[in-house]
Amino acid sequence: MKPHARMLVAGVIVPLIIAAAAAVTMLFTLPSLPDPVAVHWGPSGAPDNFGSPVSFIVVILVAVLAYCAFALVISRAAGPQTANLRALLAISPFLATVLGVLGAGSLIIQQGLADAHDAPSILPLVIIGFVVGLVVGVAAWFFLPASTPVPVVDEAELPLLDLGADERATWIQRVEPARWLGILLVAVGAIVVVGGSLAVWVSAPTSTFVGYLVTMGVLVVLVTSTLFWTVRVDARGFAARSPLGFPRFTVPLADVESATTIELNPATGFGGWGLRWGGPGRFGIILNSGEALEIRKKSGGSLVVTTAQSRQGAALLNSLVRRVE
Repeated sequence: MKPHARMLVAGVIVPLIIAAAAAVTMLFTLPSLPDPVAVHWGPSGAPDNFGSPVSFIVVILVAVLAYCAFALVISRAAGPQTANLRALLAISPFLATVLGVLGAGSLIIQQGLADAHDAPSILPLVIIGFVVGLVVGVAAWFFLPASTPVPVVDEAELPLLDLGADERATWIQRVEPARWLGILLVAVGAIVVVGGSLAVWVSAPTSTFVGYLVTMGVLVVLVTSTLFWTVRVDARGFAARSPLGFPRFTVPLADVESATTIELNPATGFGGWGLRWGGPGRFGIILNSGEALEIRKKSGGSLVVTTAQSRQGAALLNSLVRRVE
């Protein structure tokens, strides 16, 4: 089976079959269910919220369909097979299995009950759902095509500058999120902070409200510190510094094996945006799609940063490395 067909089977077709099977099972239970049914269980294991069984079916189908649509999009994206892409696709059957077991199981255990308050604990179903889902997800991982090895860099194709023995040069770039990502983060952050603040202010004492504001303030600062970077190449090597000074990533010149520019799809290459893991030994500061600077280290692994004019940065870094060799 071709790699793309494997991705479609594991990430889209199998999850849809699981969700459809769960929905059909739930429909068959409807005639023998109490009215209303338990739709939520509290920490004690006893049901604490009741409603229509249709909500279970809708949640499962909408959630699985949404993730399958996402899986379809990323499976069709051009680019190498990566560990992150493999993991994102393996999550699809895992999610469908967990939701299917919980949704169908929660209705099955209520069949024949006169009152949904008598429904047993859902904890065994939670355990079964996650265990079975994990098995299905692991099976999908091994079924999916293996990750494409990082290509070996041809030394003859590395970008270089005509840098004299005594010349000094520095390359500096500002790295920040794409406009759409920045707008999305601001909108989501505003909703969470303002909406959460209002909810806590109305329902909790002043001390809790103050604690919430302080916590959210710290989170905003920490998130912001990972979204804006100054990257620099000079005689010391490479450095990426956040506005707070932490986190900070450096690759000393003595540890630079080579630097090159690549075209990057964040979703498939690194599983998203931000500080990301891109497979064994590969780490990234990923805030945009497209052009990125990849620095391969003599100590193993590489650092990838999405930045404009990455070719100039790579050329300077390669030239500095060759000058000291």
